[in-house]
Order: sequence, then C-alpha cells, then structure tokens
Amino acid sequence: MNILIFDAAKYWSGGAERVYLCCKGFKEKGHNVILVCLPTSRLNSLLKDELKIYNVHPIFDLDFLAGFKIFYISLKHKIDVVDIHSPKFYWLGVFIGKFLNRKVFITRNVDYRKKGFKKFINRFLYRLCDGVIAVSEKVMTHILEDFKIDDKKIVTIEDAYVVDRSLVDVRKKYKISEDAIVLSIIGRIERNKGQHIAIKILHGLSKKYNVKLFVIGPIEEKDYYKEIYKEVLSLKLEENVIFTGFVSNVQDYIVASDIIICCSKYESRGKAFIESMLLGKPVVSICPINVEDIKILDQSLLHIVSNFEEFIANIENIIKQRKHKFNYFVKHDRVIYGFEEMIDKYLNFYEKFLY
Repeated sequence: MNILIFDAAKYWSGGAERVYLCCKGFKEKGHNVILVCLPTSRLNSLLKDELKIYNVHPIFDLDFLAGFKIFYISLKHKIDVVDIHSPKFYWLGVFIGKFLNRKVFITRNVDYRKKGFKKFINRFLYRLCDGVIAVSEKVMTHILEDFKIDDKKIVTIEDAYVVDRSLVDVRKKYKISEDAIVLSIIGRIERNKGQHIAIKILHGLSKKYNVKLFVIGPIEEKDYYKEIYKEVLSLKLEENVIFTGFVSNVQDYIVASDIIICCSKYESRGKAFIESMLLGKPVVSICPINVEDIKILDQSLLHIVSNFEEFIANIENIIKQRKHKFNYFVKHDRVIYGFEEMIDKYLNFYEKFLY
C-alpha cells in the first residue's frame, strides 16, 4: 500500500509519537509511507532518512495553496490510503482524498467534543470518511454518539508504548535537592490541560512540604501562559515552578519526578501517564483514565480524584506512605508494549475497505 499520513503537532505530542510508530511499523511491513507534517515538527528529524516527508502548514481549514500541494502529493505517490491524525488537516485531507477516490481515515486522538454548528458540520465530515480510528473506547463512544456514523466504520486501536533507558539526571540539571518532592504536569500549555489547577495544588502543598513542579510542554495559548505565570508570581512560587518548554526527552523528566498529575478532564488515555506508570511513578488524575487492559502496569499507581481537596489528600497520602526517599533516578530496561498489535490492527482496518 501507498499510505499518506497527516500530522499537525507543532513539535511533539502523544499523537505525534503514534504517527512516528505507525510510520516505522508500516515501513517494516513493506508499505510505502508518505508523511505530511508541519515544518517545526520533530518528525522531520526523526524520519528524514526513512521516508518522504512534505512540510505543509494550512492557515485555515480549506487553505487553497495547502490543498494544491496535498493534491499534487496524492497524485505523485499514487496514494491508496489517507490517514489524518490532526484536525488541522481534516477538511483538506478528507475532501481531496474523496475527490481522488482514495480510502480516507481519521485517527481521533483526543476526547474534545464539538457542540452546536461545529458538531453538525463535523458529522458530515466523519460520514465522508471510509473509516475512523479512536485511541480509546471512551473516544469511540463519544464519536458514535456525536456523529452518528455506522459502527462498522469505526475501530478502537490503542497506543503502543516505548519507554527508553533514562540517560539524563534532570534533577541535577535544575539543582533540585534529593529531599524535594517533584510533581510534573505534562502537556501543551493551554486551558484544557489545567496547568492553573497544578499551580493551585503546588501552593496547597508548599505550606507543608519542600515541593517543586515541572510544567512540561510548549506554550499553546500565550494569554493563558501569562495568566498562570502571573499567578505563580502572586503566590511567590517562582522558585518552585519550572516551565521547561518543549522537551524531546519527556521520559527523563518523568524519571526525575515523584508524582505525575493530570488536571485535564479531557484526557481519554494520556500516553504520558501510562509511560509514567511503566516507569513506576504514581499518577494522580482528575480524569478517569482506563488502563486495566495493560497487564504489565501496576494498577495501584493510578489514583483517580474528583476535586481539588481529593487531589491534595491523595498526593499527601502518597508522600506519607513512602518508607524511604523516592528512588527518582530509576534504572530500567527498554520497554516496548503493544507495537506489533497496533500496526497489525491499523493495516487490517485499512485492508477491510481496500479489498
């Protein structure tokens, strides 16, 4: 198959990592893979020697110039399958793919739900697709409810996980003492991710503990970043909060952390949280992340809460239950979970509509 994949992560994300693994897996299975991504994407450097990459950056949903380039790419490479992993490319990818009579798929990575008119027009978009891939049962349920597509056209394909050996002691880099308790919140800095809640949690804990907070991820919403940074200053927490910006070695920051927190209600199955548990780190989440099917995880590491008070209480319980200092620089072997299964499910789903 000639497979065209679209991704619009500005730098890196759980969705971009899925695209990376798909590209690698499809190539290993003997398929020809073409990637369209943004000029700033880390996928450019990771895959530049392995497949053909085109940089396209649509300014709006039906950007004519971007569409012309995608049309050219589809014809030049005789594309059989189009898989669109980012909303920025949904309309162009679907319309051009259908116009050229290609098989078109959307991979839905997040659980953000549309309302009103947006919900209505997205129902039309999803019905145009040949198939839809959801990253979790929760996402699939909401797609079926919102867009009323045929349930034969949708499948859940969960993420694969690759956890590499840690190489960098991040605590030493930031001169964090061994007795400090380090929390981390991972994800783009935007209101939906809830970094403002993490600041509030830090403030509550800092009255009793020597605690630091890594805010890991690039700034997506500048006004929101200014808002939370102002809050950090007003609470006199500037020595306790470390804004890392985009980092390519997220797993090193997970290893350097004692507790990972999820303050977003929209995480369907956050990849960073599962990787954290694979590394033996407790995760406290306001979103009910379902990981029971991942047998190699220690399920006791996941703590689901429903409000701010429970957040504080659960974190304090984790701190109190430790019988010694957190072993933050964990030595571990490389872990690969679910890679072959994810690739086979994708290819089987594509073939279902091709032949």
